[in-house]
Amino acid sequence: MVQKIGASRRYETLHEGLRALTALEVLREKLIRPLLAASTRPQPHAKLSNPTLIDQHYENLRAGMRGLFNELGVAA
Repeated sequence: MVQKIGASRRYETLHEGLRALTALEVLREKLIRPLLAASTRPQPHAKLSNPTLIDQHYENLRAGMRGLFNELGVAA
């Protein structure tokens, strides 16, 4: 992600490193954080009357993450 500049104590970022860090930040903020927050609830508060395919995928992810956290012993 970074490389040393010559014999100095300074470093510079690499283009690929910045892309990887940005991707990780987006995943953390847009996917992992909401899934972690939702995993503390055993069931959603309200069922949608007409869930979209994205809603169904999100619910599957939430349930899967809850199972993973329970298996790892980190679920609340």
